[in-house]
Amino acid sequence: MDIIFKTDLPAKDEIFGFYETMGWNGFLRLRAQELADAMAGSFYSVYAYSGGTLVATGRIVSDGIISAYACGLGVLPEFRGQGVGAEIMNRLKAKCGEHRLHMQFFCGDALVPYYEKLGFEVFAAGMR
Repeated sequence: MDIIFKTDLPAKDEIFGFYETMGWNGFLRLRAQELADAMAGSFYSVYAYSGGTLVATGRIVSDGIISAYACGLGVLPEFRGQGVGAEIMNRLKAKCGEHRLHMQFFCGDALVPYYEKLGFEVFAAGMR
């Protein structure tokens, strides 16, 4: 498996297709252009490709001074367990470190052990 990591914004149809496949857009209910605009407005994004297909994403939303929020980290099911998500998260963490940003994110309880293995720790309860 050859995975290529890029920071260039994918085509809006690629992003839309990825969000649809992940099931995220069932909740978000955004159009392709809205998703592309959200990606373009991010502080930093990483996209992973296999054979020219978008297979994973992750991005940082930030004020650029203090806080950075990781979001949109996802890997297509057939590419999970191969280090793709960990590599994206490590790249996001490194970018935050370069800018001295305090990185935070929310995840489901089932993912806590995964992120702890990557060096993160639980610090608060999320609310919406």
